[in-house]
Amino acid sequence: MTIFESAFRKRVSGLKSPSSAEYSQSLWDSAYANVHPTLDDTNLYQSAKWIAAEFAFAREVFKSPSFGPLSPEWATILAIASLNREYLTAIQLRDEKANEIKKTQSVSFDAHLEIRIEGPGGQHFTIDDYVESATDLTESWLFDAFKASGPNPPPQELSVYAVEAGVSYSFRKAMNSLWNQVWHEGWYCELSPDSSFNWKPADPSARVLNQTWLKRQQRNLLNYAHIDSTVWPALTPSERKKRSRQWAVTSVRRVSGKVKIKVSSPSYISRKLPIYTIEKGAIEYSYLYEFFDTEMPKQKGVTAAKLLSAWHLLVDIANGLKQGVALPTTLSPEQARMLALEVPAAALCKAIEDGLNVDSATSAAIIDFLTFEIKTGKNQKGHRGLWSAPLVRVPQCNDYVLPLPALMTSNPLRKMEAWLEKGGIDDSNPITARGERYEASYRKKIKESVAANKKFSSASFAEHGVKKTKNFSEQIDLLVSFGGLCLVGEIKLFLMPADPSERARYDKKLEAAALQTKRKLEILKTRPDVTAATLGISAGNAEKLRYLPIVVTAQDYGFSTKVRDVLIVEAGFLEMFLSGNEIVVGRTMQRGGRRAANHEIEYYRNELEAADRFEEEASSPYVLKRILERYSWGRTPFPSLAHANVTLAVPIYKDGSDL
Repeated sequence: MTIFESAFRKRVSGLKSPSSAEYSQSLWDSAYANVHPTLDDTNLYQSAKWIAAEFAFAREVFKSPSFGPLSPEWATILAIASLNREYLTAIQLRDEKANEIKKTQSVSFDAHLEIRIEGPGGQHFTIDDYVESATDLTESWLFDAFKASGPNPPPQELSVYAVEAGVSYSFRKAMNSLWNQVWHEGWYCELSPDSSFNWKPADPSARVLNQTWLKRQQRNLLNYAHIDSTVWPALTPSERKKRSRQWAVTSVRRVSGKVKIKVSSPSYISRKLPIYTIEKGAIEYSYLYEFFDTEMPKQKGVTAAKLLSAWHLLVDIANGLKQGVALPTTLSPEQARMLALEVPAAALCKAIEDGLNVDSATSAAIIDFLTFEIKTGKNQKGHRGLWSAPLVRVPQCNDYVLPLPALMTSNPLRKMEAWLEKGGIDDSNPITARGERYEASYRKKIKESVAANKKFSSASFAEHGVKKTKNFSEQIDLLVSFGGLCLVGEIKLFLMPADPSERARYDKKLEAAALQTKRKLEILKTRPDVTAATLGISAGNAEKLRYLPIVVTAQDYGFSTKVRDVLIVEAGFLEMFLSGNEIVVGRTMQRGGRRAANHEIEYYRNELEAADRFEEEASSPYVLKRILERYSWGRTPFPSLAHANVTLAVPIYKDGSDL
């Protein structure tokens, strides 16, 4: 949503935020007193005051550092041990609930991902909610751990420090997230008649639409896996091997305090599709595949393909190390090492050498590339924290620990994007510029879709877009006509933003792209000869075309909305629509089994109908509506120290197995 830049917001934008120890209520009071505040201004002012009170209380309650008198080594081990313990517990609770549900009803894939579990404070959340929050707060813990000054050896009982630190960092993460929602999306606190505090979004529909885009993105990532999963069970082990990894970690043992790792060829006996194959398939199905085997300019011998293979060797090692590891209520140093999945650097390096068939120097380079570092500057390219670099080096010793949530759930496209940026494959490098290569690759897909569409009879497509020449001052990425409609578009390699501040930046990027499209279209309208020449049609037919400006984005953010009267269209949707094929819009797991049923729709029967229906379908696509309509609003308890009875509005996804 767009936040109006009022006089009050401009005054306070340079002041310390409520999370800061230097926050000054008097300065905020003065800024508020010297304007004619809008309702949004009042909500912002009151919210800042409320959150500042919480942070002030927290500074009195929580010790510093939160993890007690621990050394950098043990504060780091405890951070990852605590994260892994809570993750494994959450997965266990989710699976138990899922098994109960499946006894009585069919469950859609979407609904399975949205099963909500309850925390000790009564909060309810999905695994994705937990993983995102817990992994991000662990990075704050590690930031403090690397600067810790406690002595070695550690106390023999660590659980009390784990609990205190967990509560402290969780509280800080929750409040920082809330403030970002207040500042960027207008969330506000409403005082109910029963004196409870209820936090809610300024625009609930915008919040649900954003969740819908996220859910659509998840489904797009699994499209290739859905196709491949129907084939996998029928393949022989040797055929499966060709579609997956040649080598994997097949055994991990702890022997006399050492970790023994065996790398060999997997058997591929299981009918279950391997996670590596799913993630590689998602990349193959995406705009990133063209760069999969490209060597990183900043790191000789390293490619995204090698990094993905190394990542899954780490997954193998983590899965091996966690076998038989208990989830104790007390925590000794030895138990903490076990839960943190500690592995010696030498064993790790050898496993990557063997698993990737590379020399020791390349193995060391890959380990360094995947090692977590504290972000030191705003413009540190490719930094996505644990999500793209899950190896955590233990200070003061030559070991690493493995954070399970990041390893198991990191989005394959986002981590590969981060790797490319970190390795120097971005638009600042003309040799490896992604934007232009993506545009060319996407136009090729659209050309193939239009050519293969048997429902089209007179459609035309500009294979190279509209090129800038002496006689035409603009370059246009996309030009396609069918049934009298001409789509004029900019193709943008935009990803799905992960938080409110990213969404605010993306809103500005979408607006700039929309204005760019409108400007180019207005010029093109005056030059039907350019349209005719580019599309290979007569000037008379070019003059009769009805033009529609669009911005085509690689992922879903903005899809179906209009920005400055320009329609935002997901790249996958446009390719799908122009192909003329029946569309798989959902998949439901059958009750009591593993079989799944597809749900399909047909968008149009002929070219004229496609032209008539495109704008309506792209503005209210069924692929979004089927998700959007399943959301309703609920409330969950929210952690607070300075206020009692606080709740937070949450969008809750309901099952849609009846599609």
